[in-house]
Amino acid sequence: MAYQDKLNIKEKDLDKEIYRIMPIHRLLEAFELEKLTLVKPEKWDDPFENLLLKGTAKTSDGELLDFAPIRDSVYGQCWTLHKETDAMWRIYSQDKQGAKVKTTIRKLLNALQSQSGDFAKVHCFIGEVEYLTQKDLVSKLKNINVLNTSGSGIAESLIYKRVEFKHEKEVRLLYTEKSGRFHQFKIDPFDLFDEIVFDPRINKHLFDSYHDSLKNKGYKKSIRQSVMYQVPKGLRISIYRDRE
Repeated sequence: MAYQDKLNIKEKDLDKEIYRIMPIHRLLEAFELEKLTLVKPEKWDDPFENLLLKGTAKTSDGELLDFAPIRDSVYGQCWTLHKETDAMWRIYSQDKQGAKVKTTIRKLLNALQSQSGDFAKVHCFIGEVEYLTQKDLVSKLKNINVLNTSGSGIAESLIYKRVEFKHEKEVRLLYTEKSGRFHQFKIDPFDLFDEIVFDPRINKHLFDSYHDSLKNKGYKKSIRQSVMYQVPKGLRISIYRDRE
């Protein structure tokens, strides 16, 4: 069986860097518990999320199939290919104390699959979101075989969004086996997170405190504050007067 655990992602792109902004308490929790948490797509804001699994299907015998049991067995976590944007900080770090972690597509998928047993490739997926018009989105979803034997159909239904969200450049980590209100999996944050960048607006004393705390835990990679809003030093403007 050919497994399709990488959706809309080519092998040559597996080492692309991806990013996620999280509240500081979630970052510290990841180091304390050594776990990441995936939530059900119903927690996501867009009403078009999980659109296919919210509906029903008709079998060749005319029997109606309710996707509710499948829908309750899907969990996800959103990352982005954007290194940094103003919108990301303002949306996901509203208290100005968030932190952005960096990893790669390959490392994130491997982390999930390594904790998911013999059937990891039929339950663990990662996909780059494709953005479509509403008409094309509905058409695409209608042609997905949710119940295919490789297990990828359920995950595939969650990697298409409306074109209005194209600015997100999203990558989604997905897990498709029922495990409660959310799904947690074990990670090694010291290996998985290749860099930690704090909100450019964070108070300097808070940044220093979090920086020292993470270093004391043994994190040896880069920890810094974003300089997105920092005015360049030594900026000098030349003014030329018109000659009369």
